Amino acid sequence: MIRKATNSDIKALLEIENESFNEFKLSKASFYYHIKRNFLYVYELESDKSILKKGEILGYCLVFSYLKIPRIYSIAVSKKARNLGIGSAMLEFLTLKFKTLRLEVRSDNKAIHLYEKFGFKNVKILPNYYEDCDGILMIR
Repeated sequence: MIRKATNSDIKALLEIENESFNEFKLSKASFYYHIKRNFLYVYELESDKSILKKGEILGYCLVFSYLKIPRIYSIAVSKKARNLGIGSAMLEFLTLKFKTLRLEVRSDNKAIHLYEKFGFKNVKILPNYYEDCDGILMIR
C-alpha cells in the first residue's frame, strides 16, 4: 500500500535513505520538513511476505510540486525488498497522481529503463551533475 508519510515513518525512511544513497542524503530534519511541505509517500507492506513483515516500510518517493513541472526528487527501496516491483508500484502511483513529472538521474543508474517504461523521455545530459557522473534530465 502506498500512503502519505507521517512522522512515525522517519526511522524507516532514514534506514532506506542510508542504504540507498552515498551522496545527497536526506537528514532526519529534511524528512520532517518534506512530510509537512511536499509529497512524501511510503510503500508499506500490507501482509507478511517471506522475511518481510506486515506494516514494514519498504520504500519511499518524494515529489516537489512547487515547480512548474513537479519533480521526483527521490525514489528509494529497501535493499531487502529490491526487485519485488516496489519501484514500479511507486512510479505507477506517481504517474497517476501527477499529469507531468520530471526527474534527474545518474547516467549509470539501472533504473533508467524503468523510467522509460513509464513514459519518461531523456531531455538532456547534465554534465558533472553528480560528483562522479553525468546526470540525465527526464520528463514525462
